[in-house]
Amino acid sequence: MEALISLIIVVLLLVLPLKFAAQFIGAKNTGFFNCLFALIISALFQYGVEHFFPNLDNTYGWLVTVPVAAIAYMLVLGTSFIKGVLIAIVQVILAVLLTALVASLMAGV
Repeated sequence: MEALISLIIVVLLLVLPLKFAAQFIGAKNTGFFNCLFALIISALFQYGVEHFFPNLDNTYGWLVTVPVAAIAYMLVLGTSFIKGVLIAIVQVILAVLLTALVASLMAGV
């Protein structure tokens, strides 16, 4: 039961920031399952890029990660590439803030 609750929390921490960012930027498809599918497609695209370019380090990896995520968001969420880049940036900011909030709540701070 604890594993299921942990999985639900992780999925919510991943999908909700994308959903809020997509609504904020003005994407056409902002449903929960659309956002979940966009995250899955983005992860598959990023895995493919890592497979073909294994020497990307953390310094320049984000230069590839953001456009690849933007392409996935563009295809699934029905938006332009520039809006996809903005969604990816806002999503990361929201995910960090939401994760910090959940971690502080779980730690009892």
